[in-house]
Amino acid sequence: MKIESKRVLGERLAASLIGITLVASLAVPAGRTDQNTTVALIEVPVRVFDGTRFVDDLKLGDFEIYEDGYPIPPESLFLVKGRSIARREGPETFQPNTSRTYYLMFQTVDWDPKLTDTVDHLFSSVLIAGDAMTLVTPTKPYALQKDALATKSSSQLSKAMQNILKKDILSGGGQYRDITRELVRLTRSIGNVGAVGAGASDEIEREIDSESTMGFGLEQQIDHYRNALMTMESLRLVDEKKLLAFANLLKTVPGRKTIFLFYAREYRPEINPKAIQALMSLYQDNPTILGNLMDLFLLYKHETTFNSELVKKAFADAGIVFHFIFMERKSQRVFGAFMREQSEDIFPGFRDIAAATGGITEISQNPGASFARASAASADYYLLCYIPPASGAGSGFRTIQVKVNKPGAAYTVVNRLGYFAR
Repeated sequence: MKIESKRVLGERLAASLIGITLVASLAVPAGRTDQNTTVALIEVPVRVFDGTRFVDDLKLGDFEIYEDGYPIPPESLFLVKGRSIARREGPETFQPNTSRTYYLMFQTVDWDPKLTDTVDHLFSSVLIAGDAMTLVTPTKPYALQKDALATKSSSQLSKAMQNILKKDILSGGGQYRDITRELVRLTRSIGNVGAVGAGASDEIEREIDSESTMGFGLEQQIDHYRNALMTMESLRLVDEKKLLAFANLLKTVPGRKTIFLFYAREYRPEINPKAIQALMSLYQDNPTILGNLMDLFLLYKHETTFNSELVKKAFADAGIVFHFIFMERKSQRVFGAFMREQSEDIFPGFRDIAAATGGITEISQNPGASFARASAASADYYLLCYIPPASGAGSGFRTIQVKVNKPGAAYTVVNRLGYFAR
């Protein structure tokens, strides 16, 4: 696998997203035109499910397309299975590009042995010769060599990728894990001051880590704790501009583009609320300590760091299928620290992007099984093409809705949200 330049952990996910484009092929412009006209055709990959079963017997006349709510007849239909066109209806003048490019991104600071199942499934059941794949670890992107799938066994490639992934996750997550341990020590130390002041038992006092105070007074410890929290937030920042730039660059990659983002649930060490109340009572005459304690409540509150509405439209416009695999992790029990789950600012945005691109969101403690379901859900699809309204109808983002006209059928229809008319 090809190694590109290293990204610092401080940029983490956003930097990795941009790093992908450095190894992806960007030579072919996006957009399709009918060979006998100058009218651009809009391509809409559509997946139709009856429960969990992909429905593969639909005809062109079974589909209805609505752009911004107005009906537009589809010009052609292609049933694509893997990379092969199994069936087609409509004019013979257009040949779709069915090449496949996969991006696997891992946003986790701890190695999960179950990720080996993900990599094994990727090489044994998903990738075939001719596919392109980019792996993005917490430290750098890697591109699969073009002839690798034809010249090496799936077990060889799987083992090599597992070794790279494990090494980079452990290396790239080192600073984050160090800060988490620092926060645990500070949380225990600060919280125990409150516990002792509130009349904690001798047994609880004996549990206090003698090294956790680090020789600092309470005021300095709270300040240190606050700075560590801010550093942790900077490490998990998702940069909206870089997400949009990534979508714009990926738009030029030909064929089908599928992204799998593996994101591990995060837990943040916090001071127990009862301990904070006890400290505020003990130091009610110390405005500095009271002010610092109040500041912690503001730091505990997470604000969304990117506009998912803009990003999901950009991803849909680029023709990306985005799957979000949220890896469950049980909270570690830490004496003297309250481990709060802290993914509320990340999860909704990526879930919305997945829905807007025709992808799925999986929440599971088994990333391998989630990956198998997500990859299977996007393996086969219909490709519908239609001629959009004249440019005079206005530019901007146009929504696409696809329906199946089959009375009595309760199908689930999945397609991208829309595109930017230019």
